[in-house]
Amino acid sequence: MNIELAGLSSNAMANFIGLLIGLVLLTILLKVKKLPSAAFYSSLGIIIAVFALFSLTMYQSSQARVSVSQSGAVEVNIPLYGQYFEAGEVDLQQAQLINLSQAPQFTPSRRTNGLGLTGYSLGWFTLKNGDKALVSVTTNEGVLLVPTDKGYSLLLSVENPQAAMASITALLD
Repeated sequence: MNIELAGLSSNAMANFIGLLIGLVLLTILLKVKKLPSAAFYSSLGIIIAVFALFSLTMYQSSQARVSVSQSGAVEVNIPLYGQYFEAGEVDLQQAQLINLSQAPQFTPSRRTNGLGLTGYSLGWFTLKNGDKALVSVTTNEGVLLVPTDKGYSLLLSVENPQAAMASITALLD
């Protein structure tokens, strides 16, 4: 069973595009400004690497999904932070749909490793309630919260929340 994760909102997409344009402008500035050869190529290499990383993240966000096998193994396919869980490591019985506006204790509050743009939170976060979570959230509504036995939860925006919960319920029956 595959559960499609919600794609980037127009706000998040605008942020990504703005970042990429900013990197292009920074590259032009490097070319205009006279720098020593080593500094120029080092800076250019860093800018190209960051550009590639953001471009890859933006592309992969449209392919994000969660796959659950009949045996109960779960694969979370999100940009840069994909995870694989053996059967029993994810507590699908406790999975729930939440609205972060109505359950603010589950809102990501501190990013420990990841990307935090307006409209897109990705990576490792500490939630307002103090718990750790692997997060891929594009909207406050239709967020799937799934506890794991690894000391953190999964917090994922899903494309079709009711269908996702129906699929999980059908798998558990």
